[in-house]
Amino acid sequence: MIVFFLVIVVLAIPIAFFIVMAQQLRAESVNCPVCGRNFKLVKGSHKCPKCRTRITRTSDGQLISH
Repeated sequence: MIVFFLVIVVLAIPIAFFIVMAQQLRAESVNCPVCGRNFKLVKGSHKCPKCRTRITRTSDGQLISH
C-alpha cells in the first residue's frame, strides 16, 4: 500500500511540473499598466508580482486592471 502511494506521488510530480512549464511557455508577456513590470499573463488573467494588481485580457483583446 505504501509502495503504491509512493509510486503515484513520484509519477505525479514530474507530470505536474511539465504541465506548469507548458503553461508558462505558452503564456504571453505583458507590461503591467500600473507599475510597468513585465510578466507572463497565464490563462488570460494574473496578478502582477510587484504591485499585486489583477490584469485580465478581455474577449476583444484589451488588458484591464482591477
